[in-house]
Amino acid sequence: MDLNVLYLNGNGMGALNEGGRRRRRDEIVLLKIGILEDEPKQMQRITDFLEQFRQEHPSFSYTVDWYERGAHLLERYQRDCDLLFLDIQLPDMLGIEAAHRIREMDQNVMIIFVTNLTQYAIEGYSVRAFDYVLKPVSYAAFSAKLERALRILSHREQQVSIDIRCREGSRRLSSDMILYFEVFDHDLIIHTDQGDMKQWGSLSKYEKMLEGAHFARCNSCYLVNLKFVRGVERDTVVVGQDRLSISKSRRKAFLAALAQYKGGSN
Repeated sequence: MDLNVLYLNGNGMGALNEGGRRRRRDEIVLLKIGILEDEPKQMQRITDFLEQFRQEHPSFSYTVDWYERGAHLLERYQRDCDLLFLDIQLPDMLGIEAAHRIREMDQNVMIIFVTNLTQYAIEGYSVRAFDYVLKPVSYAAFSAKLERALRILSHREQQVSIDIRCREGSRRLSSDMILYFEVFDHDLIIHTDQGDMKQWGSLSKYEKMLEGAHFARCNSCYLVNLKFVRGVERDTVVVGQDRLSISKSRRKAFLAALAQYKGGSN
């Protein structure tokens, strides 16, 4: 099979944004999908199911990359996939091992394991696998998992623009530029991918403004963009290069919001 084959829907081709992530054009959803499977028949089966799903859902379009070995996936992975279907039993390594190494590179990609061994599928949650399907894969199970994945991915893409007035002047920010908000010494500090800005106002104001845009409080001082969460270590969440404390009172709600956004389980 050739790599990077683009499947079109009847309305024409969507486009990838910078870095290969999907974008919308005329309400068409373009997904970047990877399939790791060493059995040609199983590879073809999943590929055929994707095409069948596309025919049944006119708003869905996708690109797909195929990999027959875990090493091939790890060598070529560009951190640009939305969804990975990973076989667990491979000639060169377990799919679980490949998933652990993918997670070191990419915290956001959704992983669905394809396996005939349920015990391995259960282990998949250690890498925040979104779900698993059992072999032989049926279209009913496959399409149900894919529909659920699309709902989560759609939630991730929500963005909000906010206008701020800081000491440096007025500025409009996209929510996806913001790592987290911090209340410190009566100031509200907005940590962005372009630096920090001080702002007047309350954390509650921005929490309400950003409802539905994948932000959650880890304690009374921090409002975190879940997109930039790299990991959780006991009572600490790693956001970008910073480590923020998680309070006992907000731990349950914060981890639930994170699990929903990441599409896995904590």
